[in-house]
Amino acid sequence: MKNRFALASCLLLLWTFTEFLAVFVSCQNTDITVNELAEGIKVICPDNYQPKETTLEKRDNNTKEYTCTKSETEKLKIYVKFRSCDNCVELDIMSIVGMVIGNVVATIVIGVGVYLLASQTRTGPVVSNRKSKSSDRQHLVSENRGPSNDHYQPLRRAGQRDTYDELVHRK
Repeated sequence: MKNRFALASCLLLLWTFTEFLAVFVSCQNTDITVNELAEGIKVICPDNYQPKETTLEKRDNNTKEYTCTKSETEKLKIYVKFRSCDNCVELDIMSIVGMVIGNVVATIVIGVGVYLLASQTRTGPVVSNRKSKSSDRQHLVSENRGPSNDHYQPLRRAGQRDTYDELVHRK
C-alpha cells in the first residue's frame, strides 16, 4: 500500500515538474521590455512579435493598452499610463522661502494696521449728518424734571405691609 502511494506521489511530482519545465521553456523571452528615454519611453516586443519597437512620447493621449502580436492566438499586451502636468510650476527652495516670508510680512502688516485702527481714541462724539426723526430717538425719561425726583417710588412708612413682604405665611 505504501509503495503504491509513494509511486503515485512520485508520478505526480514528476508530472508537475515536467509541466513547470514546459511552461518555463515556452515562456522564455516573451516579456515586453520598456526602456525610459528623456522624452518618453520605448516599448520593445520580444523576438518574432510585431511591432518590434514603439517609441511613445510622454503625453496623456498615449495612455492605452499596447499589443505585441506573433499570430492571431499569440498576443502580449501591456498597459501604459502617462500622467503629464501641462500647467505645473516647478518650485525650488528659494520660491518656497519667498512665499513663506511674504505671508509672514503680510500677516504682520495686517495685524499692525488692525491694532492701530482699533487703538485710536475717539476725541468727540460722533456727529451724524442725517436729520434725526422724532420717532428715531425718544427719551424714556425726560431730562427736564425738576428737583422732585419723581423717578423713584416713595418709601413706605413703618407698619405698612404688602402681600409679598413675608417669606412664609404662618397660620
